[in-house]
Order: sequence, then structure tokens, then C-alpha cells
Amino acid sequence: NHSPPRLLKELLLIDDASVVDKIRFPTKQWTRLQGELSDYCNALPKVRLIRLRHRRGLMVARMEGAWRASGEVLVFLDSHIEATPGWLEPLLARINEDR
Repeated sequence: NHSPPRLLKELLLIDDASVVDKIRFPTKQWTRLQGELSDYCNALPKVRLIRLRHRRGLMVARMEGAWRASGEVLVFLDSHIEATPGWLEPLLARINEDR
């Protein structure tokens, strides 16, 4: 919610074949959460949830995102990153200067 919609063409969320951690989540709860995530992403117009069938590792998962992306500029954020207000504009401005 901290990125101006006019600057975002799409947001890809890549799931690198996540599996349930049975110690932290019962399978029933995991399945419910996976469904809720799919429903939530489907309700957002610019968001695509891409679930890989097999775990392929961080770099290959990122490359999957790059191959499927349709924007001119790609930004990769890990799940622990929190974007704050105004984070995107300076980044895109610097990229635009280099074109």
C-alpha cells in the first residue's frame, strides 16, 4: 500500500513450492491459509500469485518471476522486506536517469 498505483504495472508473488511445517501448522490450517492467500491475491487487480510445482531455490524462483513479468523495470523484494512510503519513486527516478 506504499507504492503509487500509477507506478505499478503488476505485482508477482512467487511461491517456491512451499510445504507445510507440521510443527507450526496443522495441515488443515495450512490448506486453509493457502486458499485464503489465493482468494486474496485474486481479488487484487494487479497481483498474480505464481505457485511453482517444485522447489527450485531463490534465484530460479526470481528468474521465474522475471520471465513472467511484463513491466519495464523489475524489483525483487523478499518476504521480510517492508516497503515504506516513498520507497519506489527515487528508485525509478534513478533508473529513468540512466535511460
